[in-house]
Parts: sequence; C-alpha cells; structure tokens
Amino acid sequence: MTLYEEILQFDEFFTSIRRHDDFLVFDLKLPLNWEDKKILHNRGDKIQMNPGKGNETHKIVSFFTPFSEEGTFLLVTEIKAIIKWNKDIEEKSNLLSLKKLELEKMFSENNVDSLRKLEFNFAPNNILDETGREETKGILVAPGDIEG
Repeated sequence: MTLYEEILQFDEFFTSIRRHDDFLVFDLKLPLNWEDKKILHNRGDKIQMNPGKGNETHKIVSFFTPFSEEGTFLLVTEIKAIIKWNKDIEEKSNLLSLKKLELEKMFSENNVDSLRKLEFNFAPNNILDETGREETKGILVAPGDIEG
C-alpha cells in the first residue's frame, strides 16, 4: 500500500504526519465526544498520544510512536482501532434510536397479549468489549419467562 493510500484511510480525520526527532507523529481531528485515551489504555498503551487544541466540535490529537517499521505499523493499527470503536459506538446509538421508534410503533399498534410474546433472539456474533477488541459471544438475550 502506498503512503497516499494509508493516509486516505484517515481522510476525514487526517490533519498531518511528521517526524519529530526519533518519533513519527500522526495528527488527527476527532469529534470531541470520541474516546481515545481510554481505548489506547485498554489496548495496552502501545502508542502515545497528546491532546492538542480544538474547537467546539473537534479536538486535535497527536498520536506518536518511535519511528520504525514496527512502530509505524503499530501506530496505524491503534489509530484504526480507535476510529472503528468510536464509529461503532455512533452507529449503535443511531441503531438504538431507530429500534426505539420501531418498538414504540409496535407497542402502539399491537395488543398486550401479543406483546407479552415478544422475544429478542440474537445469533452468535462478534461484539466489541470495553477495550475495543472483538470478542465472540453467544446469545445475548435468551428466550425465557418473565422472571428469567
């Protein structure tokens, strides 16, 4: 992959890339509500970060690592994980809002007896844990009685 293609992956967030002494520094403009420090910490603090100035909606964050092939690969990997985790959170929030509207409509259009039989079943899938790592889990909600 070319340098252009690597940078293009971060296009909407990319601000700059530079070498400072023996470090590679990658600057991104991220939404204010995004988690970054917590995700890096939960993933083992493999790279470092330094929050910079921002505005009302975005913050500038500098991610850095020793300038080496391994360090550069790690930097890109960790930044991708931060972006993916935060985008997934945003998508989950949007999906939750949509599903709430669907449920409200369902509850307003159906009688109580049919709603009592309502179940939510999920097939096993990959989900992200609080560290941003994918984790395979089984059924999230199992059928059961009211107490179960």
